Amino acid sequence: MDKVMSLVFGALAALSGLLGLYLAAHAVDAGIYAFGLLLFLFAVALDFWLIKRHYDALEALPPA
Repeated sequence: MDKVMSLVFGALAALSGLLGLYLAAHAVDAGIYAFGLLLFLFAVALDFWLIKRHYDALEALPPA
């Protein structure tokens, strides 16, 4: 169940990152531009954290 939740969470983060890029590309003021870029950076950081968490869990398993 944890893997499914991580996959869903990662997909939502990726979609929010794309939304952030869309907002930044179509911004008419500096506030929305900054918000869009920060949303994208947060989504990228979250996805990398999910990848790290997955591989840390694999390393914690006993060797076969």
